[in-house]
Amino acid sequence: MGRERSQGKRAPSAPSAGTLFIVGVPIGHPDDLTIRGLATLRLVDLIAAKNPQATSALLAHHGIHTTITTYDRTNAADKVPILLDRLRQGFRVALVSDCGMPVVYDPGRLLIAAASKAQIPVEVIPGASAVAAAAALAGMDGNAFVFEGRWTGGTKAITARLQLLQSEPRTMIFFPPTQGLRHFLTLLQRMLGNRKAVMAIDMTGSTEQILRGRVQQLLSNKPNPEHASHVALVVEGATLKGKTGVKPSR
Repeated sequence: MGRERSQGKRAPSAPSAGTLFIVGVPIGHPDDLTIRGLATLRLVDLIAAKNPQATSALLAHHGIHTTITTYDRTNAADKVPILLDRLRQGFRVALVSDCGMPVVYDPGRLLIAAASKAQIPVEVIPGASAVAAAAALAGMDGNAFVFEGRWTGGTKAITARLQLLQSEPRTMIFFPPTQGLRHFLTLLQRMLGNRKAVMAIDMTGSTEQILRGRVQQLLSNKPNPEHASHVALVVEGATLKGKTGVKPSR
């Protein structure tokens, strides 16, 4: 019987880093989740979600039971080192927003930048985007457009911001406030004129509303989406001559 050779002690090898997956999720209808996105959310060990309640509903719809942790604007700075530690341990982590793509008006950039700096693999799983969906739905010039993000603040701040866009020739996409929407549209008409506009409320969802016309027509329709989860507003750009097209309200 051969003698067993002594094996010298070896230093334990460090676990290989996991992967951070940036996963696009539906903006309304849960079945708009891509096949690859669905497979990724089933595969990962942990999902970092901006809105765990919305993410839980999406996972439940698809029969997924992956662990969720909150990652939003209020705790991003504290959560980044914790999630980096999990990734270094070999965990596969998915980063999702409440809807659409992470980073688009979302704190995801902090984790992505930190993971990249730590040389942790980062993969993007493209999915729905409210910005791209609104641009397509509007039927306006989509060769170049400006995403102006969400609008908050009082009348003075909004007016000053709109004033900077009076000569913008590209199509503009706004995420206006759901509460105070009529006030926002009134200021928009005052500063940019009665331009063509398309307003999409809860795109692709069961309560979807699409309003088309000019700003004054949208106001006449008395939009009041206080219970809506998302509003996207697409407005035509200024004329090629640089005119703002502002006309006195009648």
